[in-house]
Amino acid sequence: MNPGRRWLRLALNLALSVGLLLGWALGWYLPAAGAQGETYRYEFEQPNFLVTRIVIVLDAEGRGTLEYVEKDIPAPTRAPVTLRPESLARLRRLAEQVASLPSAPPSEKHSNLGLSKLSLVVNGQPVTVAFTYTPHPALLELGQFFRGIVTQHQRVSQIEVARRYQPLDMPKLLRDLEADLNARRIAEPAALADLLASLANDLRLSLIARNHAKRLYARINGKT
Repeated sequence: MNPGRRWLRLALNLALSVGLLLGWALGWYLPAAGAQGETYRYEFEQPNFLVTRIVIVLDAEGRGTLEYVEKDIPAPTRAPVTLRPESLARLRRLAEQVASLPSAPPSEKHSNLGLSKLSLVVNGQPVTVAFTYTPHPALLELGQFFRGIVTQHQRVSQIEVARRYQPLDMPKLLRDLEADLNARRIAEPAALADLLASLANDLRLSLIARNHAKRLYARINGKT
């Protein structure tokens, strides 16, 4: 073989190998194509509410962060979020409905209700909607869903602290949780199943609290 051609072939093979290695390496750092097409951001602000500010950011896989500020507590609370598959499917369905709305969906000005803002990327298209109140079902449900993520985090945090330090508070906290479930203020009731099952068998808690946790667990799992 001509020495020039042999060196050319070696150079091409080397370039191909480097390209493959580079592509493999980038695969660890670049998100998948599908993950680039959807993002979900929700903001809420009302200085007179118990929760004065909310910011939730989620990616296409339902993973992200939440941040909220409680009244008279200046430091924000931050936590990671991972949606259950059925919740992510619900979020995608609602986001697609919002993306199909006209540029100015019906809304009413009620500043006392606070300002909600949705910033979405649906099928690669950015969508931004701000409202205080709207009769549109998809927008209402999306706002309730995102606020329900915060309420759920608050209740779980309160229960975990009381379980460790103030177990006598557990009956009241479980009543509060049940009221939120009744009012559909919890975003993912099924996500509470493991916690409730654990509470139902925790002998450090009162019998009243254990029985209440057992009833809530049965309710969430459709056994009542």
